[in-house]
Amino acid sequence: MKKGSILIVLLLGVLGIKNSLAQDPVFSQFYNSPIYLNPALIGEEENMFVNFAHRSQWGNLEFPYTTSQISLIVPYFKDKHIKPEGNIGGIGVSFYGDEAGQGSNLKTYGGNASFAYNLHLSSKSVNRITFAMQLGFIHKNIDRNKLEWGEQYNPFIGFDNTIVPAELSLIQNRTFFDITAGVFWRYFANSDQKTVQSIYSGYSAGHLNHPDESVLEGSVNRLPVLHKLHGGIIFRLGEKTSISTNYLSLVQDRVNQTNVGSFLSYKLPFDTKGQMSNLVARVGAWYRVQDSFIASIEFLTNNLQFGFSYDWNVTSLRYNNRGAGSFEISMGYRFYKPAPPKVRY
Repeated sequence: MKKGSILIVLLLGVLGIKNSLAQDPVFSQFYNSPIYLNPALIGEEENMFVNFAHRSQWGNLEFPYTTSQISLIVPYFKDKHIKPEGNIGGIGVSFYGDEAGQGSNLKTYGGNASFAYNLHLSSKSVNRITFAMQLGFIHKNIDRNKLEWGEQYNPFIGFDNTIVPAELSLIQNRTFFDITAGVFWRYFANSDQKTVQSIYSGYSAGHLNHPDESVLEGSVNRLPVLHKLHGGIIFRLGEKTSISTNYLSLVQDRVNQTNVGSFLSYKLPFDTKGQMSNLVARVGAWYRVQDSFIASIEFLTNNLQFGFSYDWNVTSLRYNNRGAGSFEISMGYRFYKPAPPKVRY
């Protein structure tokens, strides 16, 4: 086997490890990227909502990983004068990009449209289950000009980029269709005096059609289904304070990733007006099992949402990445009708 062929095999092995073993990219602030987490979360929104999230991993290395997403949710009301039963679902669109490798030569882009339907189980409190379907595409792009091959090395001058590897034409960019389904259940107490304010749980399954993601001509590499199970409980501690516990578990092929953590929310005693009305501060602590600790801070108002989080790796990998962690930012804007921000998670 030629050196170039060997490198193709190694490259495909790396790509396979990234997608099958490391799973699809996941945000630490997973609830702040609702469509990316579970399309059924569209049913949570009573107002049009747009949000953005960006994650940078191992930024001080030569080849960091970055993931970004932007999404828009538009609720649908059968009767806007009857809440919550009038909200019967909504639609959402989302786009994301993921870059990896030296020089960001491996890029993955995706876009999708989601449709959600709310089934209300009670008329006096928010007790509903939401079903959703998501249809989209994924595009994988490899910059072949940034790859180096064994046959491009000249024993006299070293690397010679004027030599064109024979196997280079075997690598092709690929775009494929992707299907995801999701379900989400939520109960909101109808009284502020109750200790348990909300209970929720959701499940989504991605890549239901097992799309072929192979970038090597003539080969097949089908994506395994990505299962996501998430949920939590919100407890009322006082008039302005609440605490929530949350979890997220992902299973793809034979690999599992689990996040567990908690938010402490407090309504700040500031006299704010307009878009800054009802300012709520939230601090969170999380543990990604056998991977990292995560700290987060978030601010919510009637309209705005801003969050920042940082991951500290706790495995032996921290010695290889020079102690570098990952940071993440999220921003959102809710086109609301006058109402205080609702702590959802």
